[in-house]
Amino acid sequence: MLKIDLHIHTIASRHAFNTILEYVNQAKKLKMKVIGISDHGPDNHTTLTDDIYFRCLDRIPKYIEGIRVLKGAEANIINVEGDTDISERARKKLDYVLANLHTCLSYKDQGRVKNTQAVLNTIKSGKVNIISHPQSFDIGDVDRTKIYEAACEYGVLLEINLSHLLPRGFKKETLDDYREIIDVARKHKHKVIVNSDAHSIWELADDQYLKKYKKEIGLTDNMIINNYPKELFKLLKIDE
Repeated sequence: MLKIDLHIHTIASRHAFNTILEYVNQAKKLKMKVIGISDHGPDNHTTLTDDIYFRCLDRIPKYIEGIRVLKGAEANIINVEGDTDISERARKKLDYVLANLHTCLSYKDQGRVKNTQAVLNTIKSGKVNIISHPQSFDIGDVDRTKIYEAACEYGVLLEINLSHLLPRGFKKETLDDYREIIDVARKHKHKVIVNSDAHSIWELADDQYLKKYKKEIGLTDNMIINNYPKELFKLLKIDE
């Protein structure tokens, strides 16, 4: 069970099923330390969020029922320049930002080279902290190895996404992808972040399937930044 989980979707993402308070209550039951709310950015075609939603997240207390509640977003990359759908005004109020090439309103598949450049430019922008499910991009083909290398070079965390290990959508090649992510991170002496990508409270922090495959993908506890809260907070440039 994760003690820190920074990829959580609430009912504001529309295709998830619980409120922030329900996640907090579940986190308390699980004796977690930190959760992060990261609903989809407004350019996602399914979400209920808009810019003011993210700008107002700072009105939620830092601690609720003893749980540190971080405010984030899972942003959509919207052009080859690497911009996202999280405004600068909103970003400054958030604790962290994940990003990916999701199916969204603005970005259309532009081929492997330009798709890769879009992600690389996002990484280099300094405006995102985590590439969510970096082995899986909704829009077209990308050079994933280049993306893994760039993320490590620029201090952006690569995510081991637990939802892609769930039996409902599991693909054997995901293990190969995770092994490469871990190998690249290890080569650069970087850690990875493990997140649930929860869409309900019953998925929060649940790493049972990761435990099943940990040895196979070469993931050791000392490579998981969730196990080092001070290091994680320092990387995100936020206080505890």
